[in-house]
Amino acid sequence: MKLSIEIDDKVFFKKRIYNAIGTGEARLVSVKSTLIPEKRFHLQLDEIVLFIHTDFIEIKFDIPLDYFHLSELKSRNELLEIDLLKNFFGQLKSIGIDEVHFGIFSEFEKDEGFTYCWKNIYRIMSKYDNYFELEI
Repeated sequence: MKLSIEIDDKVFFKKRIYNAIGTGEARLVSVKSTLIPEKRFHLQLDEIVLFIHTDFIEIKFDIPLDYFHLSELKSRNELLEIDLLKNFFGQLKSIGIDEVHFGIFSEFEKDEGFTYCWKNIYRIMSKYDNYFELEI
């Protein structure tokens, strides 16, 4: 991922991102969850937390985002014009991510033996109309 990680102590990592849009600091936290054992790390960026699972990354913004408004902006090709998202997508590209999936994930559709792997998440999210993919 072309990232330099400076270790502060045993649990928290101070991470510095070097990329074309500048340098930023982030906090990387190792996670051991009994509820979701596939969750490995939390990466705290400026206004965003990335929940890093075994084979996908879940994104949480510190501000509320309306899925339907984002979908409308995407249909008008204006989603990449929002400064917050443009900056965020730049940070994602700097760590090697080139596509983002937007949707409303239904927690209650989990099958027996469900695991938080991308194949299962994608299967549930993509079967509904309230889902889209964006290449960044």
